[in-house]
Amino acid sequence: MNHTLAFFCLPKIFITLSEKRSILKNILKLICVWATLISCPLELIASHIVGGEITYRFVERLPNNKIRYKFRLKVYRDCRAAVTTRLDTVASVGIFLRRANGTYLNYGDDSSRTLLRISIDTLRNVAQPNYPCLTPPPDVCAEEGIYEWESIVRQSDQSYFITYQRCCRNSTIGNITNPGSAGSTYTVEITPQSQASENNSPYFTGFPPTIICGGEALNYDHSAVDSEGDQLVYSFCSPLSSGNTVVAPPYNNVTFRTPYSASLPLGTSLRIDPNTGLITGRAPTTEVQLVVSVCVEEYRNGVLIGKIFRDFQFNIRSCSRNLTANLIADSVYTPDKKYIIHACDTFTWNFVNTSQGRANVSNFYWEFNMKGTIQRFTEWSPSIAFRDTGYYRGRLLLNPGTTCGDTANVEISIGSGLRSDFLIKYDTCDAGPVLFESKATTSYNPIQQLIWNFGDGSSDSTYRLNPGHQYFSAGRKPVNLLLKDKYNCQKDTTIAFDWLPAPPILLVEPDAFVGCAPAKVFFNNRSTPLDTTYKIVWDFGDGTKGSKISPEHLYEKAGTYTVKLQVTSPFNCYKEAEFPKWIKVRPLPIADFDWQEDEVTNLSPSIHLQDKSTPDVISRRWYFGGRGLTTEDNPMHTYRQQDTGIQNIRLFVANQYGCKDSIAKKVYIKPVVTLHFPNAFTPNFDTHNDEFKGVGFLYGLKSYRFVVWNRWGEKQFESTDPIDGWNGSKNNAGVPAPEGVYLYELNYITPTGELINRKDFFTLYR
Repeated sequence: MNHTLAFFCLPKIFITLSEKRSILKNILKLICVWATLISCPLELIASHIVGGEITYRFVERLPNNKIRYKFRLKVYRDCRAAVTTRLDTVASVGIFLRRANGTYLNYGDDSSRTLLRISIDTLRNVAQPNYPCLTPPPDVCAEEGIYEWESIVRQSDQSYFITYQRCCRNSTIGNITNPGSAGSTYTVEITPQSQASENNSPYFTGFPPTIICGGEALNYDHSAVDSEGDQLVYSFCSPLSSGNTVVAPPYNNVTFRTPYSASLPLGTSLRIDPNTGLITGRAPTTEVQLVVSVCVEEYRNGVLIGKIFRDFQFNIRSCSRNLTANLIADSVYTPDKKYIIHACDTFTWNFVNTSQGRANVSNFYWEFNMKGTIQRFTEWSPSIAFRDTGYYRGRLLLNPGTTCGDTANVEISIGSGLRSDFLIKYDTCDAGPVLFESKATTSYNPIQQLIWNFGDGSSDSTYRLNPGHQYFSAGRKPVNLLLKDKYNCQKDTTIAFDWLPAPPILLVEPDAFVGCAPAKVFFNNRSTPLDTTYKIVWDFGDGTKGSKISPEHLYEKAGTYTVKLQVTSPFNCYKEAEFPKWIKVRPLPIADFDWQEDEVTNLSPSIHLQDKSTPDVISRRWYFGGRGLTTEDNPMHTYRQQDTGIQNIRLFVANQYGCKDSIAKKVYIKPVVTLHFPNAFTPNFDTHNDEFKGVGFLYGLKSYRFVVWNRWGEKQFESTDPIDGWNGSKNNAGVPAPEGVYLYELNYITPTGELINRKDFFTLYR
């Protein structure tokens, strides 16, 4: 056959991945319709291939040293409803001859040099495995496609490779890297030895289970059949990856993720027998998809003449059990499913059988090793009496001896005989360690652990029978002694006692030893042990007493004071201490001052101060209401003329001990206004006596009004500003007034609020 191979270049379009896949799929379908001679996978990017293999069978030898073979390609796909990609209706297969120089010839069918196009023969679903006691999940589906054809090759001293390659694997495979982009290569080699001996390849009789139940035992016979009876050797090997087209060898292995490898594709829990092909072990517990390849090497008379391999995908899934042996216990250990029970105070134990799937149980029994004798019990939940203390081992068997059965291993410990008790030895007045004496006993099982809890947050688990313990705080101490035997049985007892001795030392820390009267002192009582149940008597040395643990006391008078403390415990244990001349209270100076002046005005604003503080004042500070300060003994202070009214003066004094006092007094600065008018003036513009107005000290003047009248009662001038005067013209702007006698009228209010009214005559000369 002659085939035309065409290549098409698709333009680069910026679209989403899903859009790329859809467009590429449709373009490829059109290409396949238009160019039927091309090998054309319709679902090039689909992730659906889960396994495959190629085998061959010798048919006949032909003239010209030619051989006819019949080949079978099996391909498996994921056929869940969510996976819509189908197997190729026409598969592209290559036949490649290895040359002596290491290159490969695309041999094709009888040297046609093209890829073969093989139509699918059979398409069927692979049945799910039938586990007698397990129900696999229904959402796993595998479909098998079978392609068969005959090809003629010329016998050669080199190998032929028959190859089918396809993209893509499921992207959810967990033991290889980038599974979604790692395609699959299924190939078989026909060696020169196989050609010469007219050999048939081995072939597998069944497909591995589509589902392996996680955590369950697996025993799968993955053996092959060889018609010549050659020796077959099985091993896990690496699956092969591929691109999107069929190419000549060599082929790359997939890359495994740690901890998986080609020889351990299922982890360390599953192995393959090299002689039988039996895969055994316990499946992983994690739900995962794992790609596996099994190689079968064919030996004849000790010589390797061929090899086939199968690439397939294991689906590790959780399966529901139809029957499970369970019982109520203190704890359960896996994977051997051992149930642990502790019966600490009884020799008879009522076992509670909680096995699932009782309707599927046709036979069951319990059996226990009773100190060398095996006894069997046939009740569903038996009550079993044990003769002595110790460990007993047994089993619950459901459907024993059948393929659908289960067993629960039981280990029960019987008895303890523990009794927890102890004595307490201590002096009620001594604050030293308390001694404890264990009176713990056991009837038959030795004490494994002895734990003291001393009731103050501390404990001792070092197995001390008679420990001593030092307490630091007074109060009731609930002491607990816990016993445990080797079977984890335990007993405890609690005894409470009052630890209330007298403090060995009375320790007091005042917050101050020296102060100024009145002095407030806080006495921090750090004596221990001590609490509110103790009787406390303080003598502060000034004739007063106190009863608080840590009191605060006010010393009102100067002096040196001896402090005494008496403590009596609830058990009448007594302790006292005296602290001689402990607190020193210094005298407080008395600040006072006066001044010489009977009256201070803005016209005479100086004040002479006299310090009258007592006793023993050595420093002074005078403050004048923000108008200055001084440290003189008897200072003089001068106020500004505008500083009228009440002014504050404060004096701070200190004595030789640093004790301080202060006093504030108020001084009144009397505001005084002086205003004088002349009896005549000469408005002749000679700069002397040209205006008629008042002169004097006017600061603080209020509501000022000045009016000038002529003798006929006509107003000549008026002003509310004491600065303004009359220049001899009407309203200071009209015709000059004639010489003569005029009348002025004056009204104003003084800074102290006094209303002044004045009228008088004056003469105008020109």
